[in-house]
Amino acid sequence: MSIQQSAGTAPLLVVKLGSSSVTQDSGPDTSILSDALDEAIEAMSKGWQVILVSSGAQSVGRAVLEQAGHHGVSPKLAAAYGQPILMEFYRSESARRGSEVCQVLIGESDLRSSTRMTAIAAVLRDSLAAGIIPIVNGNDPTDDGKTNNDLVAAGIALMTQATHLLLLTDVEGVYEGTPGDGDPIGELHVDSIHGIKSHSSGSGTGGIKSKLRAAENAARNGIETRIGSARDHRAIGSLVAGENVGTLIRAAATDTNSGSRKWISGGAIARGELSINVEAEVSIAAGSSLFASGIKRVKGRFVAGDVVELVSPRGKLLGRGTVRLSSDLITLIRALKVEDIARVLVQIIRFGADIPADRSGTDARLAAAFDQFASLGRDARRRLLIEVTGLFPEDTAAALAGTRSVDPADLVAHYTNLVASLAVIHNSYLVEFPVDAARAELAR
Repeated sequence: MSIQQSAGTAPLLVVKLGSSSVTQDSGPDTSILSDALDEAIEAMSKGWQVILVSSGAQSVGRAVLEQAGHHGVSPKLAAAYGQPILMEFYRSESARRGSEVCQVLIGESDLRSSTRMTAIAAVLRDSLAAGIIPIVNGNDPTDDGKTNNDLVAAGIALMTQATHLLLLTDVEGVYEGTPGDGDPIGELHVDSIHGIKSHSSGSGTGGIKSKLRAAENAARNGIETRIGSARDHRAIGSLVAGENVGTLIRAAATDTNSGSRKWISGGAIARGELSINVEAEVSIAAGSSLFASGIKRVKGRFVAGDVVELVSPRGKLLGRGTVRLSSDLITLIRALKVEDIARVLVQIIRFGADIPADRSGTDARLAAAFDQFASLGRDARRRLLIEVTGLFPEDTAAALAGTRSVDPADLVAHYTNLVASLAVIHNSYLVEFPVDAARAELAR
């Protein structure tokens, strides 16, 4: 029996096709692409809506260029060359079937902006309402790095209020161990994802680890997700029919988010990860903001205004939030007490005067922060100074004006008052995912 659509609402499926799945040595794998398009058209005829997130522009472009004797081309050129080839195939094949497709490219600047992603979601919705299948891809020719389409697909699924996400790759699903040693895992609970030790890397940007994180993010936001093989020519049709496909990650219970909270909870691509301690985990569950003292580790490079993921000491995804500080500044002040944070900030604003940090009574963590700051180049120190100035413009300007004459102890006391309420992520911009039984027990 096929999955029934709810009253007045068509189920929406986002399908992501991986790079190796759509490419052969000579160019596009026309069999897989045409099957996916056929299945999408068939699903739409049954009342479903389908968005295809199709990787492969770079790999297709490189394959065709190498066939023509152009070796060693840049990834950006390969993507620019391959994108029209990929879309021409989709366009001609859909026209032959009496259907239509459109192209939507998503770049780095789009992924950092809730306004742009909301606009893109509206375009995708308009396309579906017109019966046109949207083909989405990262805008690799203009991006600094290669866009992770697994995470793009999860973000699009959330922003378009999709009911299902299907991540197709070159393995049959998620394996506990090495692919081929037994069958793939049939179903994964969202809370057990971090315990999976799979040796299947998949392909493209991030492999199976990337797909698991995308699946976890989607499931935490109420979207049922499956990870399966693109070479299963009936994958889309089987899902629509309610049959098993690959590995299932069921949608977890979720609070309804809207506006900026929807963007934070999954519409945005996370730019980094903050590992927090147990005390911070419990306080956030009680409605608190996240402060530097609760941060154990910083992963990734990000700036103020970016969305990051929060993980527990055991590696579980707890939520997401918009940071007020850069990864560089958080790395310096993480796990420090308020007064020690003030001492680091004073050192940042006074570095131009070549006044050594006051190390009297410092513990190992604060001493390490001073040493880390001292090891930075002048440009990195200047960026930190600009950031601190932006946080406390009037106070920092006054301190800089009297760099040599102001007593450092007075500055530390002044900045201690300032940073007492300096949250790394304010609770208004923090979305915590629902508490599972283990975390509820931890909070008792």
